Amino acid sequence: MASSSNYHLSAIAAVTSIALAASGYALSTSISDSKRRRRRIATKIMKERDGKYIQGLINTGNSCFVNAVLQALATLTCLRSYLAERVDDPAEEPGDAPVTRNEAILRSVAYALYTTVEMLNRPLARPRSALPTDIIEALERKTKGTINRDQQDAHELFQIITSALTAEEEDQYNPRATSLFDPTALRQMTLETEALTNNAMENFETSSMSSIGTMGSMWSSFSVSTVGGHLHPRSRRPRNPFTGLAASKISCMKCSYTAPIRHHTFDNISLTVPQTSSCTLENCLDTYTKVDTLTDFQCRKCVLISTAEALSRELDLQRSQVENGTGSPERIKRLELDIHRLKDAIHFNVEASLKGISLQPPAEMANTTKQTMFANPPKALCLHLSRSVYHPSGNIQKNHCNVKFSEFLNLSPYTTNGFLNTGDPSAALSSHNVSGGSSARLMPSPSRTSRTSLVYLRNMAGGQRFVHGRDGLNVALKSKDEDDQRIIRNALPSMTLPSLRGIQYRLSAVVVHYGGHDSGHFITYRRKKLPTGLDIRSPLETNDSRPPTKFWRCSDQTIEEVDINVVLESEAYMLFYERDV
Repeated sequence: MASSSNYHLSAIAAVTSIALAASGYALSTSISDSKRRRRRIATKIMKERDGKYIQGLINTGNSCFVNAVLQALATLTCLRSYLAERVDDPAEEPGDAPVTRNEAILRSVAYALYTTVEMLNRPLARPRSALPTDIIEALERKTKGTINRDQQDAHELFQIITSALTAEEEDQYNPRATSLFDPTALRQMTLETEALTNNAMENFETSSMSSIGTMGSMWSSFSVSTVGGHLHPRSRRPRNPFTGLAASKISCMKCSYTAPIRHHTFDNISLTVPQTSSCTLENCLDTYTKVDTLTDFQCRKCVLISTAEALSRELDLQRSQVENGTGSPERIKRLELDIHRLKDAIHFNVEASLKGISLQPPAEMANTTKQTMFANPPKALCLHLSRSVYHPSGNIQKNHCNVKFSEFLNLSPYTTNGFLNTGDPSAALSSHNVSGGSSARLMPSPSRTSRTSLVYLRNMAGGQRFVHGRDGLNVALKSKDEDDQRIIRNALPSMTLPSLRGIQYRLSAVVVHYGGHDSGHFITYRRKKLPTGLDIRSPLETNDSRPPTKFWRCSDQTIEEVDINVVLESEAYMLFYERDV
């Protein structure tokens, strides 16, 4: 019996070793292939040379909104890299084997957009135009609708494209689990297992411990089916460069309670344009990230306090009735238990589930504050300037306010920095002064805490029970007690100070709308490269004699070269910035 047990243990150890070796091999192969592909894509883009012209797009009637969005997307380097990874383009070099793509990729929006964007970046010696039929047909297949002249809005089309890309990304990199009752799946699993074992045995003898990998790398390299534990390789998932993360804070002005910080993803930001003659883009961002006062939000802590007070009054009444012989001792015990649960939640976990307790909101609703800031800015930032003005009569007009924007954008004042304010309801979510006006933006660029530092700060609070408003990361970081500081330093000896990074963006494209609210024409200004393949860029705050940055003015089939000064004076409808790293 003992020998049989030892045999099974040896077999399990051998299988585990093979799985570890296979996972390390598959992971290293996948990562190396992905890195090699990204290097080739970057090299391909850097080697490009602009000709005298670029491709124009034919207007089939009222399709200028389609042409404008496609020309804007074509100038984003991070989007081109993302699409190339999505369609598995190795940026072929001489001698590379032809790429074979499956039918799903060939019919996808990502592939249609990839071929269209690459076409629009091809340098031409003479003017040439084409119809963007591939991307239109792919979008119509995806949305099961029609992209036609009745749509006529560039922002709406952009949202359709990014939503389709994200939906396809989910389908492509999160395959559904296959039932083990499917004979085809069983045969495929057997073949994959045999191939996996063969590859593992071939590489096991020459693999070092570092190349074999760890259990963490094994599970990150393979996904496990929920119906039987079938392991299969999982590709590295590229992320939509427009996808970012925003954080929202809601605080009560009465009890100072701050609800848990809520995060949500976004692929574009709509900014309200004020009804004035002129403003700056920073003014619009200030409005978007400012602290607003709400009158229709119910504070959870106020509700718990109100409920506890109501139950306490009922408890006093029940006790007096018991003394008179009419009360219920069972009801008194229940009330005492519910009040204890409520007080415990008020002091330790306001958001705790209180099943069996009927919550009673206060008679008067307290004012609350709300603020939204960027938590993880995207690689490609799309800003939509909402210019629609709605009148009480029902009419909608276009706001022609002159929104002044610059070639470079610093997003740090509008981004959380890792030190979140959860105490003062009237204060900003993070320490940046977002309402300080132009003088604040002339100060050195603020920074935010890196991902590594955030993990460190989060782990530092593990295993402790904090009292809201008294304990927490903010208290620990500001503590002057030597013991506290020693604990913080010893928690991660390799990092004495948080790692900081700036958040700078550079203008890539501008979509402009001419005309009124219900009709008009869309054009795009997109960044142009030098004949060397590099963008013209002068150092900030210098007075040198370098030539100004050039842009293409794309109006359907008409392509013209303009200076950046012309772009910065335009009435922008959509702004596309790319992360300047």
